[in-house]
Amino acid sequence: MKKMLLLVMLSVAVFSCKKDDDNNNNCLEPLSISVDLVNSESARILWDPGDETAFEIEYGLTGFSTGTGTVAQTSQTSYVIDGLTPMTTYDAYVRSNCGSDGFSNYVSISFTTLKPVVLCNAPTDLSLISVSSSTARIGWSENNETAWEIEYGPVGFTIGTGTVIPTTQSNYEITGLQPATTYEIYVRANCGVDGYSEYTDQLVVTTDP
Repeated sequence: MKKMLLLVMLSVAVFSCKKDDDNNNNCLEPLSISVDLVNSESARILWDPGDETAFEIEYGLTGFSTGTGTVAQTSQTSYVIDGLTPMTTYDAYVRSNCGSDGFSNYVSISFTTLKPVVLCNAPTDLSLISVSSSTARIGWSENNETAWEIEYGPVGFTIGTGTVIPTTQSNYEITGLQPATTYEIYVRANCGVDGYSEYTDQLVVTTDP
């Protein structure tokens, strides 16, 4: 009788251990995931950690396979992904890192970066108003800016090597030109701490003889 009881107890013990092993899920995935602060080159991923304290983030272009993306480790519950391409869709995955207990399942989210914000508006409609043998008066649309930089030189010159004139007027007369000479003229906005805008298209002007 004692022998049979001992066998029953051993059987129960073996069954219980096997059941625990089959259901050994000691690393739980984050409870939720979201994204905010999306701009043209970065986004912040946030998640509810549940009971875990360390996490692995993996991200890449939408449709990428986990294991081939960019991976980062963190003990925080948010992570800023930067260096992204504007107007592009990405997938981001987060899973718990439980050390010797391995990794949890992933939670994932997709997001699309925004179009870049233009901080300095380029002038438009650069045009010739009048020309003489030594002058050329030009004008352009301001597009809400208040300061500009004119650059000009002989036709075919490289931007950065020409004559530069700063101005706060959107109607300006360039002087000291050579007669019967063809020039290229460009204008860009000067936005101070926001830098410079793109240049206008070239304006080609030939002075009078």
